[in-house]
Amino acid sequence: MAEVEQLSEELTTLKRVVQTSLHRGQLSKGVHEVCKAIESKQAKFIVLADDCSEETYKKLVVALAKQFQIPVWRVEKGALLGEWIGISKFLTKTKKIKSRKCSSVAVKDFAIEVSEAEKQFIEDKIKGL
Repeated sequence: MAEVEQLSEELTTLKRVVQTSLHRGQLSKGVHEVCKAIESKQAKFIVLADDCSEETYKKLVVALAKQFQIPVWRVEKGALLGEWIGISKFLTKTKKIKSRKCSSVAVKDFAIEVSEAEKQFIEDKIKGL
């Protein structure tokens, strides 16, 4: 039970950081933008979906992140990441019309709306990655 709560807290905090970074223009999405953010050393961390169908895509992002010493946070589903960044289409808040995946995003910086506790939680988590 504690693991479920811990996982839920991690995903909730990560979702908030990703969404606020998106709205403040501090998020890169897609392989081209993510690789560009990694190579320019702008990315604080990368969020990569495990269910990405292209193995070369995942290998490229992981290798670049490792080369530039940028942590990679893995999530299970790209559809979840797609929902977070707003590329999935909804009829209502709960009824999804079209689910679109996003395989990776790079968080360049924390938005000002993110609290110090959330920043610290994310930074502690990415130190362990």
